Amino acid sequence: MTSTREISHAAPADQPGSVRQIAAKLFPAYTIDGGNVHLAGCTLEDRLFARLDFQLDGRATAIYVDHTGKEVDAALVESLGMDHVIELEKPSQPYEPQIERMIEAATALAAGRCTAEPPGNPVAAMAVWCKFAEGKLRFAVGENTADLPFSGWAKTLQPPPFACPGSGVLTYHLAATDDGRIVAAEQIECCAETGRRVLGDELDTCAVTGRRVLPEMLETCPVTSCRVLGTEMLECRTCRQRVSPAAIERRQCVACRQLRPVGKADPRMARLLHEHPQLDTWGNWRISETTTNYILSASGWFKTLLLVVDKESLELKLLATGNRFFSGWTAVETSQYDNVLRG
Repeated sequence: MTSTREISHAAPADQPGSVRQIAAKLFPAYTIDGGNVHLAGCTLEDRLFARLDFQLDGRATAIYVDHTGKEVDAALVESLGMDHVIELEKPSQPYEPQIERMIEAATALAAGRCTAEPPGNPVAAMAVWCKFAEGKLRFAVGENTADLPFSGWAKTLQPPPFACPGSGVLTYHLAATDDGRIVAAEQIECCAETGRRVLGDELDTCAVTGRRVLPEMLETCPVTSCRVLGTEMLECRTCRQRVSPAAIERRQCVACRQLRPVGKADPRMARLLHEHPQLDTWGNWRISETTTNYILSASGWFKTLLLVVDKESLELKLLATGNRFFSGWTAVETSQYDNVLRG
């Protein structure tokens, strides 16, 4: 058996050997608008492999094993540069118990490959120390920071992409939103009305102007259900609801222009009359709906009635009166609702 005193020590010739070299390998991959990147911690750990040289059936054969005694894949040997090394002094950390087990495992592997004589002791044994890096990158824009963990073999370590916390997009280009979140720069959009920098999926599109704005700047048209800038909404002269320009013609919304006759047995009318029994004295009902309200009209001998009623609560949101022989409506004060409803 090979003695530990006969084991040489080596490391891949071109693996990074310091934290400074790790930083130099990672930092250039990132662009941080208005900010910078630095290491928020990094360790380099020497991990042990062993190369054992044997004569197998008259041929020189090298077998690499890891600290568990498992054979190392040829691709990993090549990628870590274990076949192109520089000599080292013996490392300060204990290695003897591990290397003995590794030599035994490699010898067993070699024996399994022989077709003639057993391989005997290895011709040469070398401990190969490969550095494993682990740490965190810290991106800073002003007082705001975001961390990105990394780990891997120092020789093959690649800059990991940053996962945008809002969109999940992987990127190497970072920037901060106006509220200080560090995100993927390509996911940032500006609100067309305020100029505020936010994630694009936090903006909505105005159905009328096509402008991308903050959701709180939009209203939902009760007729079309479209989201529209409040500054673009128009008031229907009949029901007084604010609607999209696409839902209005000659100052009257589509819903008010499409009132249809309805009987008192209709479930909608049954609910309404149960909630407001005073309305039972009125007749000639007509109805239309928006996403939020019922719009109804009724008439007596001379008077006409217009109601806008919340579909969920059946609250009267507007009550107006008119005349069968003249167009137009006059809004009723809330305090006078009961008197008017009784006809």
